[in-house]
Amino acid sequence: MAKYVTKDSLAQKLAQDTTLRKKEAIKIIDIIFNEMSDALAEEGLVDITGFGKFVIFDRKARMGINPVTKERMEIPASKLPKFKPSQTLKNKRNRKY
Repeated sequence: MAKYVTKDSLAQKLAQDTTLRKKEAIKIIDIIFNEMSDALAEEGLVDITGFGKFVIFDRKARMGINPVTKERMEIPASKLPKFKPSQTLKNKRNRKY
């Protein structure tokens, strides 16, 4: 079965492996994720060595079809976060240590 990681499971693991209480661990995780979100909102870069990078990807405007009316419509350009795994993470995933 695949491992499923949530904010709560991260907080439990952090509390278990340190002297922190779970409430404190959640606060630390929130700070980290808020900092990452703020950097990406400002079109910055989040680079976590050994894990990967989060970058902003520019998605061009394109034509689409409204599924209800079947009319063609233009989907506007947008900016999305994209994750690029590090070579270390790729090797770990493919069991190449």
